[in-house]
Amino acid sequence: MKKSRTKFLSWTLAALAIGCAAGCQSKSAAPPPKSEAKMDMTPTRIVGLGRIEPELKILDLQSEVAGIVTGIFFHAGDVVAKDQTFVELSSAIEKARLEQKAAQVQSQRSQIDAARAALGSARARTENARLSFLRAKSLTEQDAQSKSIFDAAKAEYESLLEDIKRLEAGVVAAEDILKQAQADQRLSQAEYDRRFIKARSDGQILSLDITVGSLISPEKPFGTFASKSALIARVEIDEMFAGLIQPGQKSYVRAPGMTEALARGKVTFAGPSLRRKSLFSDDVGSLEDRRVREIWITLDPGSRLLFGTRVEAVVLLKES
Repeated sequence: MKKSRTKFLSWTLAALAIGCAAGCQSKSAAPPPKSEAKMDMTPTRIVGLGRIEPELKILDLQSEVAGIVTGIFFHAGDVVAKDQTFVELSSAIEKARLEQKAAQVQSQRSQIDAARAALGSARARTENARLSFLRAKSLTEQDAQSKSIFDAAKAEYESLLEDIKRLEAGVVAAEDILKQAQADQRLSQAEYDRRFIKARSDGQILSLDITVGSLISPEKPFGTFASKSALIARVEIDEMFAGLIQPGQKSYVRAPGMTEALARGKVTFAGPSLRRKSLFSDDVGSLEDRRVREIWITLDPGSRLLFGTRVEAVVLLKES
C-alpha cells in the first residue's frame, strides 16, 4: 500500500514537471507583439478667413489743402490714369497770384534785356575810347599833341571802364532777381496745382463722399482709391497652424461655408510674426486671445472678385 502511494506521487510530480517545461517553452517561443504603425497627423490643407483686397491696399483720398469743390470729373467705379485730375477746388486767389508772379518774371526779363543792351553799348564806347587813348598817347610821346588832350582821352577811357563794371554788376543783380522771381512763380504754380486733386497712380475710384460745393479739409478723407495691382486675399491663419505656411504653396478661395473655388492662386507672403486678429475682430464669439499669422494669397490673373469680399482661404500643404 505504502509502495503504491509513493509510486503515484512520483508519476504526479513528473507530469507537473513536464507540463511546466512545455508551458515555459511555448511562452519563450511566442513571437513579439507587432508594434502599431504610427499615423501621420499632419493636415493636408489649412483654412483661414480672409478678405479680398488690392495688393497695394485701399487708400484714403485726401487733399493737401482745404477748399470748396468746384468740379468733379470722375465718379465711384471709374478707372483713372496717373496724373488725371478728378476733383477741382476753388482756385481764383491762387490763379491771380500765379499770374502776378508770371508778370513779375516777364518784367524782370525785360529789365535784364535792357541792362545787357546798355552794357553792350558801353563796351562799344569803351572800345572807341581805348583807340582814342592809344592815339593820343602815341602823339603825345611824339610831341605832336598837347598833354591835356592825352589826359582827357585817358580819363574818358578809364571812366567808361568803370561804367562797364557797374553795368556788369547790374546785369548780375538783375539775373539774381529773376531767379528769385522764378522761384516765387514755381511756388505759386505749386500752390495753384494743389487745387487740382490728381490720381497718384493708375487705379479705380471706389468711393467719393463729396459733391460740388462741398468743403474739403486735409485732415478728413473724402473717398477711397484702389491702385492698379494684383488681386490678393489677405488671410489670417490660426497660430496652431501658422508654422506650416510657406510662400509658394498653392491655394484657392471660396465663399464661407461653401466648397466651390471662386479663384485660385498661391501664397506670396507669410508674416514673420504672430499678432492679434484684425480682419474679423467684430465677429461674434471671436477668440481675441488667439494669435494669428497674416498671409497673402495672390490670385491668378482674371479673377473677378469684389474688393472687401469675405472668403475662406484654403492652403494646400500636400498635392492630392
